Amino acid sequence: MAANMYIVLMKRSAGVWLSTIATMLTILFVGVFLYFFEDAGWLPLVVLSLIFVPLMVVTWLQAPQTLMIDRNTLTIGRRMKPVSISLGDIVRVERVESKVVRRAMRTVGNGGLWAYTGRYYHREVGNYQLFATDMRELLLIETDKQKYVISSVDTHMYRMLRECVKPTV
Repeated sequence: MAANMYIVLMKRSAGVWLSTIATMLTILFVGVFLYFFEDAGWLPLVVLSLIFVPLMVVTWLQAPQTLMIDRNTLTIGRRMKPVSISLGDIVRVERVESKVVRRAMRTVGNGGLWAYTGRYYHREVGNYQLFATDMRELLLIETDKQKYVISSVDTHMYRMLRECVKPTV
């Protein structure tokens, strides 16, 4: 690892863990209920498995794991296809409240299964991509082309990102 690299681990909040466990238990309960009490046989379990197992795997693969800053890039580390944001493209960095996510319209996304991810819309922020494992310490990062809301940013990373903001003309 390079000396000029800074990494923050994204820890999941209790809310994310509860949402994930509740989803798993609900799927299991529905499958068992249909099998034993509705005499539906194995078909509902097979259908539930074909739908929800891939969903669980895909959301797990896309859940953010780390935030990493090097000289030129902020990288949101995920098990599948990390997201890179060029530091030179950042035009605004600011802390935002959790209402930006809680009161947002999810256009395509995941609301708490392993993490909060996807595309959202909030009337004050506009369209943005969300990569959060906690609803505290949210940060809005705006580039010329895209807006991102991320969590788990510590004070040092926040300062580093603020230093990258392009001056406005």
